[in-house]
Amino acid sequence: MPIYSYEATDKDGEEIVGEINATTEAEAVGALARKKLAISLIKEKTAKSAKGLEVHLFERFTTLDRIIMVRNLAVTIKAGLSILESLEILINDASKKIIKEILLSAKGNVQNGQPFSKTFDDYKKLFPPIFVGMVKAGELSGELDKSLEELSAHMNKEYALVKKVKSALAYPIVLLLASFGIVGLLLGFVLPRLTKTFAQSNMELPAVTRGLIYLSDLVSYSLWLDAGLIAAVTLFFTTFRKTSAGRKFFSGLVLKLPVAKNLFKKVILVRFTRTLGSLVASGLSIVEALELSSHVVGNYYYETAVAESINDIKNGIPLSECLRRHPDLFPNFLTSLITVGEKTGTLESVLKTFSDFYDDEVDGSLKDLTTFLEPVLLLIMGLIVGLIAIAILMPIYQMVGKFV
Repeated sequence: MPIYSYEATDKDGEEIVGEINATTEAEAVGALARKKLAISLIKEKTAKSAKGLEVHLFERFTTLDRIIMVRNLAVTIKAGLSILESLEILINDASKKIIKEILLSAKGNVQNGQPFSKTFDDYKKLFPPIFVGMVKAGELSGELDKSLEELSAHMNKEYALVKKVKSALAYPIVLLLASFGIVGLLLGFVLPRLTKTFAQSNMELPAVTRGLIYLSDLVSYSLWLDAGLIAAVTLFFTTFRKTSAGRKFFSGLVLKLPVAKNLFKKVILVRFTRTLGSLVASGLSIVEALELSSHVVGNYYYETAVAESINDIKNGIPLSECLRRHPDLFPNFLTSLITVGEKTGTLESVLKTFSDFYDDEVDGSLKDLTTFLEPVLLLIMGLIVGLIAIAILMPIYQMVGKFV
């Protein structure tokens, strides 16, 4: 949103110099007029130094930035400060230009009488739908500080969950990449040099050696061709994943992986129930909460099940009954808890209890998965390298035997 600098005189004749966020200059003039200011000069701030532009281009607005922003807003508003006073404090403390831009936009919207949540709606690429939804719910209920606290707690737990999964899977992934790297090095650089020696010996090579030489010829034929094929495959899968068929394929694959399917299901259920519980606690209706929660699960089949549940709930069917129609996605333990929550009016509490319980289950599943994967990957890596070593050593022994 553009920023306009202005010089004006108030009703007491005092000169005021300041800045205001507005979509157009006319909107900025109107906002200042409502404050009973006589404008003498107003212009859009467009001049940017090369250094400032460079910093803005390479700055990233991270999840931690979002968490800190919400936490600080919740603390200052709960302390009794107005939204404008809270924003002013955060603007002065902002360490990144992009954060300051967002906060200035929010301040300008509030000054112009627009909802506080409008700013986050304007920056949709930086703030997910659940973020905007919870802020809107807090504004409508008059309990913005509680909604921000709820949002801060939700984002903290979500960040911890993602970090936990990434940390646990980092070692197996590095091990897998190292395996591919070693095999590529042997096939692309080591074996081609030995192939010339084998060819000069005019000896019949073992079948395993001939197979590896053929594979080595393919790999070492052209590095540019190899890079092009890798780039093409990567681009294909990246593009395919964004299509409806691709999302359906990969979502189904994740739910059918022999070793990891239970882990991925638990992660999805934790995100779904925690988000749904937070949204219901912030004052949103169950239909609105489900619509926003469907965006965080990241799985086609769960999103479809939630969409069907929304239609059924509009027809008067309880949430527990809707989810019970998908026993392969939502366990009986969850639907039974939701039934209790619906009957007692403690749905948000039940959902949070379930998410906390399954969060602990994710820890156990991650440990089991990594405990299983590490020796399996080491074994596979050893077998592959051993096979290549045998394929190289067998001809060498045959050559040595001829001269003994």
